[in-house]
Amino acid sequence: MENILNKIKILINDRKDIDKVKLKEMFSDFLRKELKGLHVENYIGDFPTFMEPVFLGGNIKIGDDVLIGPNVYIGENSEIGDYVQLSNSIVFDNVKIGDNIKLENCIVTSNSWLLYKNDSENNCVIDGRSFSKEHMKIFRIH
Repeated sequence: MENILNKIKILINDRKDIDKVKLKEMFSDFLRKELKGLHVENYIGDFPTFMEPVFLGGNIKIGDDVLIGPNVYIGENSEIGDYVQLSNSIVFDNVKIGDNIKLENCIVTSNSWLLYKNDSENNCVIDGRSFSKEHMKIFRIH
């Protein structure tokens, strides 16, 4: 699992010239082949809903009424706000996601903070730290 995640990280590091076809293929392969079952032993939160397959890294904080899955990977030391929906997505390490955000078919880069509320994104790579969507770097991948 770590091998393909590292390859995805390397591919999205060159944001000016992302090979969208290759990224889409690697992203799809990861979600279909690498994620299996539920790995959700180590999180803090009140009764989130998980739809298999889901993988949570260590030290994850999850808000109220959160829906995670299917096909979601969340890296270590991440925080998910209240009323968030994540599906078919990769959230790398040290990410903070604000309240009432819906992400579908997205990749959130390491150390990104989506500290705003009430947003819906799909088919993109999200990078940056901001209190508003307008200041985030969002790259469409489909």
